[in-house]
Amino acid sequence: MVFNLLFVVLFALFLLLMLYVMNFFMSVKKMDLLKVGAFESGFLSIGKIQNSFSIHFFIMMLMFVIFDLEIVMFLGLLISDVSSVMSFLMLMLFIFGGFYMEWYYGKLIWVV
Repeated sequence: MVFNLLFVVLFALFLLLMLYVMNFFMSVKKMDLLKVGAFESGFLSIGKIQNSFSIHFFIMMLMFVIFDLEIVMFLGLLISDVSSVMSFLMLMLFIFGGFYMEWYYGKLIWVV
């Protein structure tokens, strides 16, 4: 029993090492500009990386996180007591207020 387990573990390690070495030697290695260059959210970076980041990506990420939290708040309605309904309504007020502010200041226009 122990011998079989030891054999399987050693065979698995041998197979893992063999496949890793084969992959390393058989893979195509290109050092083009596109391969080694930085990829910044769908556009090529020109100059320093700090200057090429668009704030619109950050705003869309924040909206995604907020709407994820909204889904969690929907689960609070399963309990359906007054405090969960009130907290859900307050969250919806904040979400719609923030969405209105983003629309009013023109932050929802996707310009890169």
